[in-house]
Amino acid sequence: MVQTLCFFLFIGICGLVFAKVDGTTYVDGIYFIVVTTLTIGFGDIIPQTRAMKILTFPFAVTGISLLAVIVTSIIRLLEDRERRQRFEHKSRLRKEASEKERIHAEEKKRGTSIGISRQPSRTLGLQEELQALRDKDWKRERRANIRRMVLGGIVFLLFWYIGALIFHLVEVTPWGLP
Repeated sequence: MVQTLCFFLFIGICGLVFAKVDGTTYVDGIYFIVVTTLTIGFGDIIPQTRAMKILTFPFAVTGISLLAVIVTSIIRLLEDRERRQRFEHKSRLRKEASEKERIHAEEKKRGTSIGISRQPSRTLGLQEELQALRDKDWKRERRANIRRMVLGGIVFLLFWYIGALIFHLVEVTPWGLP
């Protein structure tokens, strides 16, 4: 939250500096700083004064760095969340395995103390059962990753299409042709 707040504060202050030094509106200043920070560089608004031409480089480097810090923090947050979920899942698997071992030991103890000879059953052993649970978990995780990837692709294409539509509506050709 603090990093994102600092980033938006930085954009606001830099936009204000650009507007005052270059003699443009505040909205144009914000627009220029955002386009520069995101390394888009449309070129429709450029610094006119020498001071702003000099300040553009440190503004761009600082803005790109702040953006990189925010993206890195988001990635770390998601990785930590996934790591916690895996740890909880492994703990649950270990707990289930120890419970099954305890139940198996009690059944074996009861069977030998009574003197009943038991036929070996065709159920999966503990290791095979754990491996089956791991395989099932891996398949579930793979399906979830594929879903996330498809959703990410759809969101990317949607934003790309919206951006292209906005660009198309805003763009004016230099010869006045549609």
